Amino acid sequence: MPSSDKTPPGGTDPTLDQRLLELSALFEITQTITSSLTLGSVLENVLRIPMGYCLISKGIILLKDKTGLDFTVEGLRGFPRELMHKTMRIARPPAHTLLMRSHQGQEDWISFFREFGVEIVLPLGTSRGVIGLLGFGERIGGKAFGEREIEFLDSLSNIAATALSNSLMVDEIQSINQQLDRKVQQLNTLFDIGHELNTTLEMQTIGSILSFAIMGELMVNRCVVLVGEGNRVEVLVSKGLAHAPPAGPQVLNLTQPLHLEDGNSFPELKQAGLSVIVPMRIHDETRGAFAVGAKLSRQPFTQADLEFLTTLGNQAITAIENARLFREALEKQRMEEELRFAQNIQKDLLPKSMPRLDGYDIAGINLSSREVGGDYYDVLRLSDTHFGIAIADVAGKGAGAALLMASLQASLRALAHVDFPIKNLVFRINNLIFENTALDKFITFFYGVLDARQRTFTYCNAGHNPPMWISKAGGIRQLEKGGLILGMMANVPYETESITLESGDRLILYTDGISEAVNSRGEEFGIERIEQTAAQNADASARDAVDALIEGVKRFRGDAYQNDDMTLVVVNIESS
Repeated sequence: MPSSDKTPPGGTDPTLDQRLLELSALFEITQTITSSLTLGSVLENVLRIPMGYCLISKGIILLKDKTGLDFTVEGLRGFPRELMHKTMRIARPPAHTLLMRSHQGQEDWISFFREFGVEIVLPLGTSRGVIGLLGFGERIGGKAFGEREIEFLDSLSNIAATALSNSLMVDEIQSINQQLDRKVQQLNTLFDIGHELNTTLEMQTIGSILSFAIMGELMVNRCVVLVGEGNRVEVLVSKGLAHAPPAGPQVLNLTQPLHLEDGNSFPELKQAGLSVIVPMRIHDETRGAFAVGAKLSRQPFTQADLEFLTTLGNQAITAIENARLFREALEKQRMEEELRFAQNIQKDLLPKSMPRLDGYDIAGINLSSREVGGDYYDVLRLSDTHFGIAIADVAGKGAGAALLMASLQASLRALAHVDFPIKNLVFRINNLIFENTALDKFITFFYGVLDARQRTFTYCNAGHNPPMWISKAGGIRQLEKGGLILGMMANVPYETESITLESGDRLILYTDGISEAVNSRGEEFGIERIEQTAAQNADASARDAVDALIEGVKRFRGDAYQNDDMTLVVVNIESS
């Protein structure tokens, strides 16, 4: 822009007029550029106005990103559109205007500007440093940038830097506000979902609430919820998938969200079109996970998204765990009710009282180690002078053993009144047990018939602990005659033996819960202690003898757990 050193007579200074014109233009440009705080508008005006004012062919703007090293193309006019958003590393951006023809630098960014015909580069400087670069191509007509144009563009770059800094700050504030709004929305969502999750104790319902919340909040159309118990992982809910993908126990090793595209983990989930898997943790333990597909917007999952999903998943697994515990409590309550019912039935199967018989004193007891057990004893009145005495121990414990014991009791009571030898009765019961139970179920059984008038006792021992026949003089004999345990084999022959009882004799029938009771040192009560206790209470009634032996076992066992049922029958032969 040429100027004259002389002022015409009576006229004005043309240089001053030019200055005023430039200042007026800068003032108008400043108003235009700063009239909007929208970054796009500011970028557009920063390029358009100087290009029109100085007749420049093209312009480009690069802004520094948050790393402080990279600059990204954010605006351009007259340059190829594919350069938009191109990023380049500029470690030391220029602090002053550069004329590219006279600049000797060889950095990549300088080569870039030269390649695309940039003639002048102006820094966009603020109090925080250089925030960007403003580049322009040659002037139309090939005119060089003179001192006035450079000075004008320098002034414009300062104005533009302030406007861009304000716009960037507004953009950052708006972005923060959007993030805060998003956080508030997510917190409200978490609150609402948390409330909804706590209104149900159905695991399937919890899984559905979780999946629909995720799909609605993040706009995804695929979701699968996985829960684990022990080393087993099961699909709780699957949405948007034709087939729920399998998942192994490695899901329970996750501690952080994982982008499935980033590696080879969980190929079955990745193959199903799922993008992210998020662990569900409670008490620092992963108890499940859920995987979601890509967003419908094709936007990536942000850190805020992953934090939201993590919090939501932890809420859900807490609700799932509560539902599981509630289900277990209900199941336990149901089982306890069934066991109480079975216990009452079993008590009804045992004698409520012993028959009164002149010349004989009989007492018995059954103490189960659980709610129900597999021990059995009975005293049956077969006639006015004949009584059947039975004791048995079913293999195992709990409800299964109790059911088998009930089957034995029913068989015995059905056959005991039939007039045939004891060995035939045991033979038939054995076949019934063998035909109707598994091979691992069997029963030790002892049964004898007391002839009260003749004072004889005829018995058969099917593998049971031999009862003790203690004479008044203190001699002890074990009643072992019989055969194989019930239920082991079919058509097994059995033998019987008859003994003659005298006044003062005693019969002690017991199960191995008595003889094999164990104390804290691992010692067994044993047969010798049964004999010693019986000898110490030789003159006691049958009931007192039973109580003394049970008390002796409990005292021996101490704090050790009763690990087997205890059953005991004592028969005292008195004077007739």
